[in-house]
Amino acid sequence: MKPQKFSFLVCSMFAFLVNAGAQIEYNWQNSKEGWVSASESNLGCVLVAQPNALAMKAFNQTPVMRSGTLQDDLNIDVSTYDRVQVRLRNTTASGNPNARLFIYPPGSNTATCNYNFEVDTMMAEFSTYIISLDDVPTNGTLEGSIARFGLRAPWGVANGDTIFWESMVVYNSLGCTDSLSCNFSPYAEEDDDSCYFPGNPCDDGDDSTVNDTIDDNCECVGQPITNILSPQTGSLKLCLFPNPVSARFQIEAPIRIVEAEVYDASGTSIMVSKPSAQTISVDASDWSSGNYHIRLVYADGSTGSETFIVFR
Repeated sequence: MKPQKFSFLVCSMFAFLVNAGAQIEYNWQNSKEGWVSASESNLGCVLVAQPNALAMKAFNQTPVMRSGTLQDDLNIDVSTYDRVQVRLRNTTASGNPNARLFIYPPGSNTATCNYNFEVDTMMAEFSTYIISLDDVPTNGTLEGSIARFGLRAPWGVANGDTIFWESMVVYNSLGCTDSLSCNFSPYAEEDDDSCYFPGNPCDDGDDSTVNDTIDDNCECVGQPITNILSPQTGSLKLCLFPNPVSARFQIEAPIRIVEAEVYDASGTSIMVSKPSAQTISVDASDWSSGNYHIRLVYADGSTGSETFIVFR
């Protein structure tokens, strides 16, 4: 799973892929992707990873495979995704060619719900089928969390028949449809105005940086504030209150303050005073909400600084 690398203004053990577009992909080429045949005798099958697809050899009319064992849990809220895309090849002549998608809760082989989807028969090529999780399930109710998925071959296949499963994608129908964006969703069916691009403003969550933007690697990067001096080792302790500040705040120091300078978050000096006192009062009522730094010079030549917030 690729982690988010920014805050924009605005899973298991197995080898499935969750990419930047947030879809879950199972690609069954030379791999079972962690899927297992159902353990129940009336749902039995053998799964064989082949170069182009996962071959499901049926033992009965309702062979089922699942995305892991009872111990596995994707821990997905049912509201996270609204589409499932399946690519398969049904070489049988089943008289009732309804394949089935199962949704399983944690720790159970009893499905929360299932969705039938009709497939072609006697297929020479793979075809794509899309199941909408917004639709009413064939059986049960879509609720709670999703631990695993399951797939059943078209009902009525004969003992020894083989169904070939190429891929399965679980995704959102709404997403960013611009392929040049940082968060392109290749399976999205409708744009949701969430696209962002290199150069867009962002917030990296670091108060010591300014001018945060999305860089060419689609990461949120800010520029360090370089003209704010940090307190020197052994500098005298000061007390600034209240913090956050709404209008006026006070600073108390153990010795006389001979200079005070305030910087805004961009590093611009917005106030300089020479109070020559141990306690000073500063009026911030005209300052915008945000982060600020104050730097003090004491009578003995030492310095101190403090960060505070103006908030209304």
